Amino acid sequence: MEQFIVQIKPLTPLWTGDVNKECCTLRETGIIGSLRWWYEALIRGLGGSACDPTNSKCDEKYHCDACELFGCTGWARKFKLEVKIDDGAKSICEAKIGTRDKRKLKSGYKYLVRKTKGIIFNSAPLKFLPLREISEGEWNLLNKTLYIISNYGALGASTSQGNGVISITNNSLPHSQSLIPIDKSQKVQELPKLDNFFFYKFNIKFNNNILELINSKVFWTHSKDHSEYKEDWRSWTDVWDKYNFLPIAFHIRDSIRHLENDRDKRHKIFGEAGKGSTVFVSHGYRVDDKTVEVRIYGYSKDNVKDKIKCELKTKIKDKLFSSNSYNNSLSNCTLKYSKNGKDLLEELI
Repeated sequence: MEQFIVQIKPLTPLWTGDVNKECCTLRETGIIGSLRWWYEALIRGLGGSACDPTNSKCDEKYHCDACELFGCTGWARKFKLEVKIDDGAKSICEAKIGTRDKRKLKSGYKYLVRKTKGIIFNSAPLKFLPLREISEGEWNLLNKTLYIISNYGALGASTSQGNGVISITNNSLPHSQSLIPIDKSQKVQELPKLDNFFFYKFNIKFNNNILELINSKVFWTHSKDHSEYKEDWRSWTDVWDKYNFLPIAFHIRDSIRHLENDRDKRHKIFGEAGKGSTVFVSHGYRVDDKTVEVRIYGYSKDNVKDKIKCELKTKIKDKLFSSNSYNNSLSNCTLKYSKNGKDLLEELI
């Protein structure tokens, strides 16, 4: 069977999960779901139709542009995806970060523990095996989807909490400049559209080597009142020294989360139990021994992107470190890259 390979290298852990909310391997369904999510956003940004597969069903004969490739009831997906990772190459990373405030539970108010976890490895092939004819336009859009993910977004689940940043080291998918015919008469959909996205890359530079800072325990991990929290700095050392990322996605989210004072609006932007976030934050992946890069991206009709820039630069020191006395450990937080979805679409087409 003909196959095409996209070789990926994770820069932060990948998470695809299972029914038990564990992630011991990469599940093809999780990768396909993420690819489809970005493919749909791209299609909508181009003015085409992409249904919400979790909330609607396409007609078997007249399905949307996304279902044409990824399938729906009565119409099979046009490709099979295989993900192969050698057992010796995969590792499960976990570092624990407490919540800054107590959360309301049925048993009362308690501090919770947020975990950095997932699969990380040197490299892995995503094997695409066509099952039916895939048009040049569909290959083109799939390539553009992978380009967006690797350069601006993330792959898999839990991408609002640091996971899924990848680089693509090789791509043998058929390349074409053709686009599929898109029906631009579709009604406006209240779903993610690439032209509503923003993409940021921040460089966070420290005055000392990051490994030295970890060994000095300068980073914030939990509230002083969180008596049940057990420190584990070895996990921080491991993820930085072995896997080249700094587990600070929760620190970044904590820095920008209160850009909106209205609680309902804030939950609409950053999510709550049972509802996903529209803003996504990566961990810090290594640039050099003193510097990490962080991606922040999302989609919103509200003007949150400018607020995010301001909030991060003014709040990052207070959220990164366990004490104000360590604030001078940060050299600078610099916006290195900024792009909106409309400009990205123009580049892609």
